[in-house]
Amino acid sequence: MSGVEVSRLAPFQLFDGLSQQELAFIAKNCTEMTVPSGAILIQQGQVGKEVYLLEEGSVRVYRGEADSPKVLAEVQAPTILGEMALLDPERIRTSSVNALNELRLLSIPIDTFLILTGAYPSVKERLRELIAARR
Repeated sequence: MSGVEVSRLAPFQLFDGLSQQELAFIAKNCTEMTVPSGAILIQQGQVGKEVYLLEEGSVRVYRGEADSPKVLAEVQAPTILGEMALLDPERIRTSSVNALNELRLLSIPIDTFLILTGAYPSVKERLRELIAARR
């Protein structure tokens, strides 16, 4: 893992209240990535391997085919994406996400993210609240 600067986690409410040491552990497990405008970041029906922290840009979340999508939401940074796969033991993606413009993201492997939610109850609780709000 390459890791990123701890300060990059500050915009994400998910991590509010964590110590610098806890944030450093999370940051160490993040990988930076960029996605071009128009690209599909998450494909419905595929197995999810990462959770994404959207730092810059906006995305469209939809179900169905790209040519006739049922749009669920348009989401702007900062936010988390791909979290719904955490609910499915097989990690199947429940919707697709495409980039409305160039995206800057941090990627965390789902297995690592599950360790984080186990280690930091506040993260697990905020994630639970977020998922409930998005359903």
